[in-house]
Amino acid sequence: MENRKLIALFFICFLFFSVFSFSQDLDKKITIVVKNQPLGEVIRKIGEEGKIFFSYNPQSLPLDRKITLKARDISIREILDLALKKNGINYFVLENQVVLKAVHDETAGKPAEPNRPAAKHTISGYLKDKATGEVLIGANVYTRENHSGTTTNGYGFYSLTLPAKTYQVVYSYVGYKDYVKTIDLQQDEEAIVEMEGTSLPIREVEIQAKNRKEEIQKSSLSEFRFSAKTLSQLPGFAGDLDIIKSLQAVPGIKSYGDGSGLFYVRGGNSDQNLILIDEAPIYNPSHLFGFFSVLAPDAINEMTVFKGDFPARYGGRLSSVIDIKAKNGNLKRFGFSGNIGPYASELTLEGPIVKDRSSFIISGRVSTMNWLNNLHLYSNSFSVLFYDVNAKVNFKANNNNRFYLTFFYGYDHLGQVNESSYPTSGMSWNNMAGTFRWNHAFSNKLFSNTTLCYSRYHYYLYIDNEQKDVWNSAISNLTLKTDFGWYLNPKNTIRAGFEVTSHNSDPGNVSLPNNQSDPNVIPIPLYHSMEYDFYVGNDQKVGKRIILNYGIRLPVWQDIGPTTVYHFDAYHNLIDSSVVSNMTTYAVFFSPEPRLNIRFILNERSSLKASYSRTTQFLQVLSNSVSPFTSLEVWAPCGPNIKPQKADQVSLGYYLQVPKTTLNFSAELFYTLFHDHIDYANHANLLFNRLLEGEVRNGQARAYGLELMVRKPEGKFTGWIGYTYSRTFVKTPEINDSQEYPAFYDRPHNVCIYLAWVPGKHWELSANWLYLTGGAITTPVGFFYNNGYSVPVYGDRNNDRLPDYHRLDIAVKWKISRPEQRYQHSLILTLYNAYGHMNPFSVNFNKTVDGNGNIVVPANMSGSAVLVPTTISVAGIIPSINYQFKF
Repeated sequence: MENRKLIALFFICFLFFSVFSFSQDLDKKITIVVKNQPLGEVIRKIGEEGKIFFSYNPQSLPLDRKITLKARDISIREILDLALKKNGINYFVLENQVVLKAVHDETAGKPAEPNRPAAKHTISGYLKDKATGEVLIGANVYTRENHSGTTTNGYGFYSLTLPAKTYQVVYSYVGYKDYVKTIDLQQDEEAIVEMEGTSLPIREVEIQAKNRKEEIQKSSLSEFRFSAKTLSQLPGFAGDLDIIKSLQAVPGIKSYGDGSGLFYVRGGNSDQNLILIDEAPIYNPSHLFGFFSVLAPDAINEMTVFKGDFPARYGGRLSSVIDIKAKNGNLKRFGFSGNIGPYASELTLEGPIVKDRSSFIISGRVSTMNWLNNLHLYSNSFSVLFYDVNAKVNFKANNNNRFYLTFFYGYDHLGQVNESSYPTSGMSWNNMAGTFRWNHAFSNKLFSNTTLCYSRYHYYLYIDNEQKDVWNSAISNLTLKTDFGWYLNPKNTIRAGFEVTSHNSDPGNVSLPNNQSDPNVIPIPLYHSMEYDFYVGNDQKVGKRIILNYGIRLPVWQDIGPTTVYHFDAYHNLIDSSVVSNMTTYAVFFSPEPRLNIRFILNERSSLKASYSRTTQFLQVLSNSVSPFTSLEVWAPCGPNIKPQKADQVSLGYYLQVPKTTLNFSAELFYTLFHDHIDYANHANLLFNRLLEGEVRNGQARAYGLELMVRKPEGKFTGWIGYTYSRTFVKTPEINDSQEYPAFYDRPHNVCIYLAWVPGKHWELSANWLYLTGGAITTPVGFFYNNGYSVPVYGDRNNDRLPDYHRLDIAVKWKISRPEQRYQHSLILTLYNAYGHMNPFSVNFNKTVDGNGNIVVPANMSGSAVLVPTTISVAGIIPSINYQFKF
């Protein structure tokens, strides 16, 4: 018996090594370019170029069928998949030759089986980058035979259940060569696929009748995905890729302007955007008020943007979700990369801890711009310092369990120093976030992710540097959540989960040195709240043309003590207060959030989309400042005096892949109605005010718009043109005589043009032009004198506008090294605001006097009054030269 086992084992090993030895020939890379040539001639050329032998019955193959094939420097195996499989021919290796057989021949002569449903099996696994082991998120996985498909989740996992049969499974991802794997699905199969990236912007392999159905089906106009490669091509500020500023390229997302990290999505305020890094929220994503992003570019794997219409698994904000996934670190080999520039420099280290099982990545960045003080542009010098650290470790225990640990910290300090080098004023802020995640595959259909994350944000305003008096506000949260993904079948993918979050907020208190107390300083009550969320959603295909994404989110918000609650009358006057003891509940809110997205496939090139979503926001920033240069954020939860904000959004869209081109066109209409919109009393005091809740007014807001985009994602010349027309109006009792007025971030017209050109292996050129209607502001309509003082007279709120904003950014990248070299390095020249247009963010009106002694005022007044404003702009052209390297 033992001898038989040894003989069988020897025979199996012999077959394995025989096939393996020949497979090296099939992995050989060759070039085949033919146009309208008979299939028999193409087979002959493949044999000559690859030095391989074919065996087939000429009578059973369509050798006269003409095909077009362009395959440059790819493996023989891939070429055979492209040339043969689509023409109904299978192949296999037998005794050092490739046997070709028509698909219908394989079943000929077999007795007919009873008409019964075929058994179904599941293909599951992970998609990874071949060079680094980094997971590929949102990649397409589909079969050529029936176009059944799915996409990888946020951890690179996929699952596809199909009837038992032989399939050509295609793995496709932007920036990577398509990978085709033949799977004889007679049982559940696990396929962990490593895809090879391409440095070329054009597809290396083309064959007639490209499959675009998967792109049409998954395209969601309210969802925009940036891969690491896409982000790297955008012209950032001062040669440094900016994750947040890249959002300006998305129709429907509007920035405030130069030097600001604030952005507004579909009529929502800036605090209605949720930014996640590995599922932990980041409350302030900006360095230096917004000139730089706090997230190091080299540490980012992918960014997904949802505009209003986001799946049920996301909640807590009204307008958008920015879901950022950090890189896991190279599982294959050690490496480093960096960016040295005049304003900031960055260094990243990554590599395996245990090869193919565990890896790390750590990225750090620090400002290098205090040299600007040597230019003596101002009488006082500025002290500027910011830095950030991103780190991540991951460990694969086995094929069913993976663990991730992510850490982020960012710090900013901005101070003014006089001629004696003595600090006269200043402010600082810091972000910290940490995440521990456990991925578990219960089976090839059921996947879970459990997350424990902590986030914290602090802001410090130095009131008196000599006495070290500091005003400090803060917010933090601790969350435990579990998400499940159930790949029921190719037509249904169910996602469900729950989470529990503890929120803590300090709306701003004064800290004295050495913990001193001041009887004149009344502390502001702190906030503590609990949030409980449950959600369930389903991606469902109905027939061949309809795709549904529907679900519901059920959040519960609970405010608990200890704190002090102030009570106001109908006119917002203080009438009483009550002290809430520890762990006592004083307010509870429940707000179901249904979500529905419908996609209708018109044909292989176009589709229609419609959606409805309800979102709720329990936590908001209380700020009446319209300055782009503020990190002063007072976060407060809903409660007895502040109602939770809600939004209902409907949208309708159209998507088209333009025939005979690589162009994509999309158009989307949206309408959003905001309930209990946050507004403020005239001249509200929100800084160190224990009665700040009495300054809040709740009203209604509405927003509507049209978003258009033409995109060219392939070729040496790529880019897009986006245009958005949108309006946002607010109506609040007691404000503006209860009449509707435009929000300060109402900017009707927005144009973004992004172009990139790769003329050769060593050069990349890109440009980004942005245009925005000027923001709404309130200006005086007149002046009068009272006791010798001139007093401005104001009319309607936001009755005027800043000048229109426009800016051109240009980037030129020279790759010094050759593509095949291990050490890659390049020089990048960037021009921010290339033609030096001065974009005002503030207007002060000088009270000039005419010849008769009358004050000239700006006005929507009748007459020929001359407007003489003094405007403040951030800067003109900002050049930068950076040195980038990677090993």
